[in-house]
Amino acid sequence: MSLLHLPPEALRQIFDEIGSSFFHEDLRRLTVCKQWFEFALPTCLKCITLSQTTLRSLMASGVTKRPSPLQNNLETLHLELRGDRLCISTSYPPEYTQESNALVATAPNEAPGNNPIKRSITALKKDLDQLAIITQQSHRLHTLRIRAWGFPYPEPFDSAEGYLPLPTMQALLLVGNLRVLVLDLSTGFLNSAGQQGNGHHICPAISALLCTLRTLHLRMRSICPDVLIPRDPNISLHLSEVVINLSLTEKLPGITSAAHSKRCGSQGGGLLQLKADLFEQAEALATQMVFPKVMRILTHSLPQFETNSLDVLSGKTMILEDGSAWDEDGKTVEEGSETESEIILDDEVSTLLDE
Repeated sequence: MSLLHLPPEALRQIFDEIGSSFFHEDLRRLTVCKQWFEFALPTCLKCITLSQTTLRSLMASGVTKRPSPLQNNLETLHLELRGDRLCISTSYPPEYTQESNALVATAPNEAPGNNPIKRSITALKKDLDQLAIITQQSHRLHTLRIRAWGFPYPEPFDSAEGYLPLPTMQALLLVGNLRVLVLDLSTGFLNSAGQQGNGHHICPAISALLCTLRTLHLRMRSICPDVLIPRDPNISLHLSEVVINLSLTEKLPGITSAAHSKRCGSQGGGLLQLKADLFEQAEALATQMVFPKVMRILTHSLPQFETNSLDVLSGKTMILEDGSAWDEDGKTVEEGSETESEIILDDEVSTLLDE
C-alpha cells in the first residue's frame, strides 16, 4: 500500500514523527506532490525559528493580511535577534524608514534619517508588531523562546543600550495557552517614544502567564520580584520549573568583566538584595505550585566567572560546569565557602560602574 493511501489520522501521526526539522533542512521536501504537501506544510509550520532576516521575509510576504496556515499550525516559536545585525543594511519598504524619526529619538546634532541603526530598530519594531498579531492568533502556540543579543564588541558587553521595543515585547506575550516561556535578553528595552526608559517594565506581562506556564526561564537586564507574583494569589499553578539567571556573562573572547541584572526602575539595593527578594518571592510562589521540581537563581562569581545556582527548594548552592544548561545540577558548595563574598565583590564593582 502506498504511504499516501493510509487514513489521514495515520498520516498525521507519521508526519508528526518526521517533525518540522526534516522540512526545514530542505524545503524541496515539501513538494513531493499535492497530497503530500497537504500534510507536510502543517508539520513544517509547527516549529519555526526566525531571525531578523527571515522575520523580514515573512512579513514581506503579507502573512498578516490574509488567512495563513501559520496561525493554524504554529506550536513552537524561536526568535533570535542580534544587535550586530542592526548595523547591516537591510532592504525595507519606504514606509518603514519614513516613520523612523517619529518612533526612534534623534540626537540634537543628528540629521533626520542619517542613523542606519535607528532606522533598522524602527523596521524591526514594525516586523515584531506584525509577529505579535500572528502569535496572538496562533491558538496552538505553547512554546515561545526569544533570545536577543546586545551590540557587538567594542560596545561594552554590559552596556545598557537596547533595541527591543517594550510595548511590542509585551504584545508578543499575549498568548493564551503558553506552556513554555524562555526569555534570554542581553539587551535593554525602548519605551513607546523610542527612548531607553525605566518607567515601565515587562515583569507584569510575564507574571500574567504564570497561570498557564509549566516552564519559565528568564535572563534580562532588569528584573524584579513582580515577575513571580501570580495575579490570583489563591490559584493552584501547574508551573513546575522556574530558573532566573541574573548573570549577564557569556564568557566571550576578550570579555574580562560582566554585570548582573539590575532591579527594575530606579530602586537600589544591589545584587544581593535583588537576589534575596527574588528568593523570598520564589519561595512564596512554590507554595502555589502543585508539583515544583526546579526553582533556581543563577549568578556568577569573580574573578573565576563560575556560575552559581541557588536551589530555592533546598536552599543549597551549586557550581555549574561551563556550558551547562541553566536547570542542570552541579557541584554543591560547602557552607562557609567564599562564593557569597565573591558576589559581594562583583556587586561593589557593578555599583562603581553605575556611578
